Amino acid sequence: MVFILLTSITNLSPERFKRAKNFLEAKRVVLVAGNLTGKRDFYRSGSINQRAAEINQLIYDDTIDIIMSTIGGTNTNSVVPYIDYSYLKRHPETFVSYSDTTALLLAVKAKAPNCRVLYGPALVASFGEWMPYTEQPWSYFKKVCTATGDFIIKFKASKFWSDEKANWETHEYEKK
Repeated sequence: MVFILLTSITNLSPERFKRAKNFLEAKRVVLVAGNLTGKRDFYRSGSINQRAAEINQLIYDDTIDIIMSTIGGTNTNSVVPYIDYSYLKRHPETFVSYSDTTALLLAVKAKAPNCRVLYGPALVASFGEWMPYTEQPWSYFKKVCTATGDFIIKFKASKFWSDEKANWETHEYEKK
């Protein structure tokens, strides 16, 4: 599996981004970062045109299997009109995200229905967590991504969860 990354969270939480990257690379996932990875333009990674161009550039890359956002967001609707849906109709991709980026998932499904869209997870928010919180979401995500045809996957509630309001950059687990 190959993923791409979107949003300024890679700039705001570089350690969490690094944990997510290391976690997925240990799972033999090749990550391809967009050209705005690590950048910050106020609360975004770039302007509307820059972000749309980044998404399109990644869509055109034939080595990428899955386009996953790094986190939700607050302004995905602004790039929706600038995505190359005609290209996606001829070269379908899998898009994965949640929250605000649902706008992109819905637009892709409506304008390029042969693309696969999955609601959740997001790279930094889901796979940048500390152990043991990453393994179960990864195993379910992998099952969904590798399933073909009609399929049913049963999910169990996680044995591990936290309502702790923790700093994403440092955590007690990492201090040991």
